[in-house]
Amino acid sequence: MAGASRAGSRLAHEPALDGLRGLAVAAVLLFHAEVPGTTGGYLGVSVFFTLSGFLITRLLLAERAETGGLAVGAFYARRARRLVPASAACLLAIAVLAHLGAWGTVAGLRRDLAGAALQVFNWVRLAGDSSYAAIFAVDGGGPSPVEHYWSLAIEEQFYWAWPLVLGLVLRRRGSGRALAPITALAAAAIVAAPLIAVAWGPDAAYWATPARIGEILTGAAAGALVAERGAPRWVRHLALPSLAVLALGVAVLPAGRGPAYAGWFPALSLVTAALLLGLAHEGPVRRALSVRPLVALGAISYGAYLYHWPLYTLIDEARLGLGGTALLLARLGATVVVATASLHLLERPVRAASLAPRPSLVAAGAATLAVLAASATVPATAPVYETAGDAAATAAIDPEAPSGPLRARAGRGHPGGGRGPRGPLGPHRPGAAEPEPPVRIVVFGDSTAKATGGGLVRWAAAHPDRAQVTVVGAAGCGFVRGGTRVFPGREEQIPEACDRYVEEDVAAAVRDLRPDVAVLLTGGWDTVDQRFEGTGPLAPTDPGYRRRIAEGYADVTRRLVDAGVDRVLWLAEPTSDPFWNPVPSPQEEPERHLALHREMQALAAADPGRVAVADLGGWMAAAGWLDDHEVRPDGVHLTAEAAEELATRWLGPVVLAAALRGR
Repeated sequence: MAGASRAGSRLAHEPALDGLRGLAVAAVLLFHAEVPGTTGGYLGVSVFFTLSGFLITRLLLAERAETGGLAVGAFYARRARRLVPASAACLLAIAVLAHLGAWGTVAGLRRDLAGAALQVFNWVRLAGDSSYAAIFAVDGGGPSPVEHYWSLAIEEQFYWAWPLVLGLVLRRRGSGRALAPITALAAAAIVAAPLIAVAWGPDAAYWATPARIGEILTGAAAGALVAERGAPRWVRHLALPSLAVLALGVAVLPAGRGPAYAGWFPALSLVTAALLLGLAHEGPVRRALSVRPLVALGAISYGAYLYHWPLYTLIDEARLGLGGTALLLARLGATVVVATASLHLLERPVRAASLAPRPSLVAAGAATLAVLAASATVPATAPVYETAGDAAATAAIDPEAPSGPLRARAGRGHPGGGRGPRGPLGPHRPGAAEPEPPVRIVVFGDSTAKATGGGLVRWAAAHPDRAQVTVVGAAGCGFVRGGTRVFPGREEQIPEACDRYVEEDVAAAVRDLRPDVAVLLTGGWDTVDQRFEGTGPLAPTDPGYRRRIAEGYADVTRRLVDAGVDRVLWLAEPTSDPFWNPVPSPQEEPERHLALHREMQALAAADPGRVAVADLGGWMAAAGWLDDHEVRPDGVHLTAEAAEELATRWLGPVVLAAALRGR
């Protein structure tokens, strides 16, 4: 995102390169706003990578040619003055706003801020459990305001290493020529990236520094060519087709899958390198990229990239009451204003300051420490769906304890009410019976099951004579398998972990814990459009998708019964209101949920002795909880308090009734 600093450089200003920066950042801004026709806008980040390698290498080689050496400390100081002030200001602003209640449902914000400040956020993200596509996921608590720092981290890691590597290369080659070894490094990185994707998966291909460094090194090789030999005249003819290929990529590359996730972006960066070489000569593309609006946008491109994502997460439809074009203009306008102010009030004054390398680096270190200190004070955040708390250990099923036959005895009655199980097990009658011994309950499903089940855990901890509860959930996983989820402008293959969850983890939990009742709940994942082999995108209301739902729900029910569960209780999930997401969510459409509910009811009708359905959505609607953001802060998951209240008033007694029916 940050090109070469002109402070201390020996390169003439090239407006066309600023214009290219402007186009690249525009692609990213539109992509993150999910504007139609920009599904490949993340290609702009790759352009930035290659442009950075191109300019930094030219600068270093020009310095070597002029002075006979590389002043590594001065290079680091220039980079620090260029990058740290705006980055630290952005992170400190995020920390302050977090204290004021922003991003309260984002998990691990302290960790994210620290990773961004230490320039390792790509590794922090890779060590997590979500994919890049999940930044826009329908089933979560909202995106982190520093998600975009992964690319800045890769660039900054390159800046730390490259002058040392280049100095070593030049020292070993008496001629001082670096083109051949840099080209060899770039070729090796291009070859390595797809191998990394195969060995470590698509997220490593997208986020890991070794998988993306080839994009920077192709720019470095192009910079070495220009510095040592000059760009051949014939390459000017590559400028227009190269720009056209990049524009096509922005328009057609899929989000969440495709070449970037298979390790092919380093190879694709050769197109950007060809464009940079073509811009070394006068021509129509160079003139077009030198127009004032693009150059002005390029001048604020670093700040625009830094500030746009936290601004986007704050400026949403729920807060502004605006959507569509109005929301887009509000976001873009705020980004331009903040980035312009940052450039003139912070970035340029710091870059123009006549500071020696050591004070510059000390100041950068102090700013980083300030961000780390601020991040440590940010209110602790956790996944909004983790609601069991300390009760998890207290209420958990003891796998070593014997599990005798479950009996019903006269009881004191359970507080509860509302709709009970639908289907052959009949309605729940509060107070009908008490279990003996306590009912062993396992809750299966996605993050909404973990949130709802957490309340059941807390209820069981308060009533150890009635129930023991363990939640075995898998965030991001529904019960429909074998498809590719289709979101607006992007697609995401259902993770292999979801298949393992159904095929292995569910039955293993039953064998280990020997529950009396298995409770199943899914949120929005099975309501999302999916593409199956040989089909286009289908909605859950389409017959082909309905068959998949029926097969998936029957399969997990069969696996539970075969593993030894006596009673299976499906919870008919409510519609959701992910209000923080400006893009309409499939979870908001009741007819999609009804398609799931019908298959649950069919299972109960086919096996009334074992399977029942309870209307969770109906109970929440009657309680006025569906659009209550105090109850569901992200519009999807219950808070710990709400989940416990649900279990006390309704779900706990309903599960006990399902367990005891017919005993």
